[in-house]
Amino acid sequence: MKNLFKSLFFPAPKPQASASGGSGRPKAREEAGAEFYSDFGGLWIDRRDALAVLDRKAAEDPDVAVLRPQIEQFIRDGYVVLEQAVSHELIDAYTAELQRHIASGISPLQVSVPVQGPQDKSVVSLADADVKAPLSKILDTYACMPSALPMVFNEAVHKFLRAVFEEEVLAFQGLHFERGSTQAIHQDTAYVVADRPLEICASWLALEDIQPGSGELIYYVGSHHALADWKYSGRFKHYNHERDPHAEHMGHLNSLVERSEAQGLELAHFLPKKGDVLIWSADLAHGGSQILNPDVTRRSLVTHFSPQSATPNYFRYLPKDKQVYRTYQPGCHTATMYY
Repeated sequence: MKNLFKSLFFPAPKPQASASGGSGRPKAREEAGAEFYSDFGGLWIDRRDALAVLDRKAAEDPDVAVLRPQIEQFIRDGYVVLEQAVSHELIDAYTAELQRHIASGISPLQVSVPVQGPQDKSVVSLADADVKAPLSKILDTYACMPSALPMVFNEAVHKFLRAVFEEEVLAFQGLHFERGSTQAIHQDTAYVVADRPLEICASWLALEDIQPGSGELIYYVGSHHALADWKYSGRFKHYNHERDPHAEHMGHLNSLVERSEAQGLELAHFLPKKGDVLIWSADLAHGGSQILNPDVTRRSLVTHFSPQSATPNYFRYLPKDKQVYRTYQPGCHTATMYY
């Protein structure tokens, strides 16, 4: 198993980003005078004139022109659904490989499990985890399982993210769920941290048909741009349990629901078919609904992405030899803090 892991990729220096968005001009997110919904900036789709930028990009780039309806929805609603983006064959191969890891008793995979306390989670080995417990997440399966990579970087998701990021794509966190997370409505920017906090997107792949009452994903449509920044300790986009009071954290979570409801934003439930992928924007307010039927699973794979020129915050806490980017295929890179 360890030799297999080592052979998955060859570590490489951080890939170099291109200097422009492909048309010879600076990336649209970097243009002088650009105004964003957030004080922390963002991707070009987070600009206040994003629809006008989309017009320009679609006229210049045929790949963007093809994706125009999906990108327009993403700008407006903060998410897009790519139906049947991943084949059932790929999903079945991944599921079988994961079951072999579980059965082996010696898998290198690690799992985030809930605990009591301000940090509210701990990381244990797969052999020591109850992966069927709510809030349990198998971490970065793409780093240990070859079958995860073609799903994470499936063609539809990769093309969409390439257009949104204006450069190559980095997958830097993965979460496999067997059951609903039951996680409170939150914004990823509070916990999934990169040096450019708004330049993040996530994908949610259904590994099976998702049933009502399974703790399905929920989200407030349009909340990514409708809600003003919550600034921890008056200046930070992300939450730090050592720096920020617990009451402030709870205030943020409660305010997401209160402000979304006050603005009349729709609370949508995601009930996809196996192979469907939902991509959401960094600040979309989302969470896991309550599990009403404990007999059903909610198998899913979440991946957090950024432009490859961004740096995951966890690199600050890793030794130099662990701060590596691994290339799966041209334009597709991964990083992990666990393996």
